[in-house]
Amino acid sequence: MAKAQTPLEQAAAHWWLAVLVGLISIAAGILAIAYEKITLLALGLIFGISVLMYGTFALVAAFEPKIPTSHAVLRVVVGIVAVLAGLVLVVRPGASVLVLLIAVAFWLIIAGIGDLAIGISGPGNRIVFILLGLVSIAAGVIILGDPDIGLRTLAIIAGIVFVARGLFEIAAGIQLHRLRTA
Repeated sequence: MAKAQTPLEQAAAHWWLAVLVGLISIAAGILAIAYEKITLLALGLIFGISVLMYGTFALVAAFEPKIPTSHAVLRVVVGIVAVLAGLVLVVRPGASVLVLLIAVAFWLIIAGIGDLAIGISGPGNRIVFILLGLVSIAAGVIILGDPDIGLRTLAIIAGIVFVARGLFEIAAGIQLHRLRTA
């Protein structure tokens, strides 16, 4: 009877998959940095599809058995609005990225105000919170002032994350290979 493999042993047997995923991720990251407009459209499309799926699930959830009528009506309204918004965002993915970027800018400003308040009134690490708050507020204001800067930055950050993740995957694959051969 063959000895059962542990999950680590099973992963080590397929070490090359981690390396392959890493190489693909690095390629995607380089493409994201080199072709930022296409990257932004892809991100917008993914965002639109996510909103569309959310709306669809909300509509399906509205018709679950034994759900209170008020909840069902609310889910139908939210579902219809989300499906319509998702369809618009899928048709116009560039607009969805802009909406997402503006939401991130407002989040940065609100989070920055919160960090600033903690830094001013809270004990310990006050300077860190004050600096973090000021940087967040400044970033949010800059993005709102010139969304193109934010859009380009978003594409570059996505590319850098893909490259970093790819390097991590390759390193993990090499480690798995070493475990397998040890």
